[in-house]
Amino acid sequence: MSAYLLNLIIFLPLAVGLLLLALPSKLGLHRQIALGTAVLTLLGSLAIWQASNPEASGLQLVTRMAWIPFLGIDYHIGIDGISLFLVVLTSLFTLLAMLYSWSLDQQPGRFFALLLILESGLLGTVLAANLFLFYVFWELMLLPMFFLIGIWGGAQRIKAVLKFVIYTMAGSLVFLLSILYLGTQYQAQTGQWSFEIAVLTQLQLPPTPMVDLLFLGFALAFLIKVPVFPLHTWLPDTYCEAPPVVTFMLSGVMAKMGVYGLLRITLPLFPDSLARLGPVLSLLTIAGIIYGAILALGQVEIKRLLAYSSISHLGLIALGVFTWNLSSIEGVVYHMVSHAVATGGLFLMAGVLENHYGTTRIDQLGGIAARAPLYAVLFMLLTFASIGVPGLNGFVGEFLILLGVSSASAGLTLLAALTLILSAAYMLWLTQRFLFGPEAQPEHAPLRLPVLQLAAIAPLCLLAIIMGLYTLPFTQHISPAVQNLIQNNQGPVQVMLPEGYFNPTPSPVEKPVHG
Repeated sequence: MSAYLLNLIIFLPLAVGLLLLALPSKLGLHRQIALGTAVLTLLGSLAIWQASNPEASGLQLVTRMAWIPFLGIDYHIGIDGISLFLVVLTSLFTLLAMLYSWSLDQQPGRFFALLLILESGLLGTVLAANLFLFYVFWELMLLPMFFLIGIWGGAQRIKAVLKFVIYTMAGSLVFLLSILYLGTQYQAQTGQWSFEIAVLTQLQLPPTPMVDLLFLGFALAFLIKVPVFPLHTWLPDTYCEAPPVVTFMLSGVMAKMGVYGLLRITLPLFPDSLARLGPVLSLLTIAGIIYGAILALGQVEIKRLLAYSSISHLGLIALGVFTWNLSSIEGVVYHMVSHAVATGGLFLMAGVLENHYGTTRIDQLGGIAARAPLYAVLFMLLTFASIGVPGLNGFVGEFLILLGVSSASAGLTLLAALTLILSAAYMLWLTQRFLFGPEAQPEHAPLRLPVLQLAAIAPLCLLAIIMGLYTLPFTQHISPAVQNLIQNNQGPVQVMLPEGYFNPTPSPVEKPVHG
């Protein structure tokens, strides 16, 4: 029965979302039906967590059926400790997004239906074990996001959504061509077609420039989605123009799909290319860390500051991916959830300001702590989580990533650690100005958190504390899956910079693992 839960959580939101789009809006039950569906999906995700074996390293609760058998395309899904928490995170975030936007008065039924379809695409992406199936769900994510931003976004929403779509579609097109080329290579070597991810990782590809180009073709779609510098330029406008709950889903869940794609597909398929191109990609992530943080320091608008903050923090996560050792990958998986909780919560709290004051410009806000002490406490808690204060969730993932990077390069570790210093600088300066600065806009009524918006934000604050103090429920699932991922990789565990870059020193503890 547990295996069917994976199918249920994928297709229940999709079926209900399509049904709600077909039903006339005058019925007035769209929100209630969508919320009930989101609750059932979350309960199913928690049941999957309960049913999964934390000691298992491979895929569990597997469903596999022939779909297009003559091309080796199967409906093949399963879950492990890497995808488990993204499943729960997606289900939780969809429910919280609905609670937060419950009072939406512009076509709420359509809005909630699109959130359900988005949820289905996200869940299918992290559960797919067939490369072609992965691509189908990957593309499904884009359609509802296009309408959610294009219809309910801000004044510059059309410009923002077009930039988002152009970047995403360009990466997806290259991704599709790369999938087809890899499939033909497998067919040429074996005489059979297959798009199974686990099977394709066994394909022997010669170390040629064409293989490196294929590696970049696979990586491009994921690097755009993260995004990694310099493919980030769509992010600030999109995050600022999207409605708060859509930015919440973008920053909290959709950006993590890019990281997941790198972990699950690109690097296991091309370990030798990772060894050759990893140093360049690592330097790009360092550039993104510093670039995003410096630009965040200069922002005058809260949402844009948080957008550049995301570029910086996601750069650290991507660096952990390209370092590719046990500590860094465990930190990446943990920090994907931590970043989603902290940054997603901050975007929701920025939305509260925008709804109440009509702006999130820092110079037009001030003295919020005196007017709304509960708001100030929650914002500061999420701020401390974002900058990695010990005892909160952000610290655990950042520590593990930096520990892994330190085994590859001391110089890269020092540069990556700048994200801790710079994030503390811009976030604390932000809170000093708008929470504790001179009071602004005294004509407005005192800021109060609406009950449903508080119900959406409070669980994130609670998670930030739990994940910071009690890591075992998370790491006991993550560690076996990460060890399996690393050990099944034919390439080096650690991606070292060329000799002479920052004086890298191999770790005496962690040894490269060869298949």
